[in-house]
Amino acid sequence: MAAISNAFVKYFVPRHFRFEALVALRHLSTGGGQTILTVSAVATGVIIVVFITSLIFGLQDMLTEILTDAIPHLTITVEEPEPRTLQQVSGGIEGPASSRIEQQAPKLKFIDNWPQVVETVRSLPNVRAVSAAVSGQVFASKGANTIGVSLIGADPDKQDVISPVTPNLLGGRYLGLASDEIVIDAQLAQDMNVSTGERVRISSGTGASDSFTIAGIYSRGQGPGGAAYVTLRTGQSLLGYGTSVNVVNVKLIDIYNADTVADSIMALLPYEAKSWTREFPEFLTSLQAQSASAYLIAVFSLVASGFAIAAVLIVSVLQKSKQIGILKSMGARGRQVMIIFLLEGFGVAIVGSTLGAILGSLIVYLIGLIERPATTAGQDPERLFPVRFLPLYIGLSMMAAILSTVIASVLPARRAANMNPVDVMR
Repeated sequence: MAAISNAFVKYFVPRHFRFEALVALRHLSTGGGQTILTVSAVATGVIIVVFITSLIFGLQDMLTEILTDAIPHLTITVEEPEPRTLQQVSGGIEGPASSRIEQQAPKLKFIDNWPQVVETVRSLPNVRAVSAAVSGQVFASKGANTIGVSLIGADPDKQDVISPVTPNLLGGRYLGLASDEIVIDAQLAQDMNVSTGERVRISSGTGASDSFTIAGIYSRGQGPGGAAYVTLRTGQSLLGYGTSVNVVNVKLIDIYNADTVADSIMALLPYEAKSWTREFPEFLTSLQAQSASAYLIAVFSLVASGFAIAAVLIVSVLQKSKQIGILKSMGARGRQVMIIFLLEGFGVAIVGSTLGAILGSLIVYLIGLIERPATTAGQDPERLFPVRFLPLYIGLSMMAAILSTVIASVLPARRAANMNPVDVMR
């Protein structure tokens, strides 16, 4: 062990610190259980930080995916006009008039220049996918059984990125959908007692009606039934939009920057862009609160381990008081003694934080392998603990542990440096 310490000091430590480094290594190597206890305190702090941050941010990812994976991050629609009184209307009647505002009846909102809108939005930064679509309420019927359902008509290849259907299929297919085919939710299939390959009739409020073959059945496992999907051209015919659409859906790379992209779109186009963060502000607030909780827990864990390290190092100084007295009587200066104990703390920090990062990452990996049965038949099993491996936070926890350990070493190092060798030898 002495030979290894001498070789390490000779090749990796500057010349003017070699004496202090050699003594620090000897103290640590002969410390036995005390050295193990100190290293364990540092490692435990890092393990707690790695585990807590991985679990909390993994939970955030899961909740965010549940909410935003099945919906577009931005929806572009024709802006709803604000109702106005007769006096506010340009060219309106003069004289007394009712000031009561009547809400207009809903009207079809056409986006006629949607190819231009799609190209403009696709050129913006942070945009991952864009899909023009039509959506509306229709009636699905099988025999005498008629049920209202939301219908979405879109290009399957593009829509499958916006609101993934293929990963949630229980049977059949969505990609390559033909004009006379439809994909429905499992709840609707159960209510109508139909399966893939059978035919259902879809009727809209415009009077259009047609029969479709069920090409696929999907389930996202999120409460009530979802929408039915057809091709864009079929949806336009059923809902009476001609060659126009009523919504352009957008999927982003950084979903938390949705407001900025929405503002950019409204500055470029005469349409309204709604972001998911503005539609669900309570959810965004809860995610921010979870992040703050993770940071607080990490800080308090490191502070607690820092106090434990300081206590152990102070006991180490007291136990090594005779060795300190001998060193000082042999000519060692107070500054050198202080550096010795600071180097001890630094060595403990390096070893402890490295072990903590390795063990913490291993724990995160192992618990991430634990699965529970899928909530919906036909789908893959789900992870029991939604952990997330975060190399950045692991590195930051190591740096914070090293810093807190070195700071915790200052007090015992100063105590050792101020020891009077005469008092110690007595």
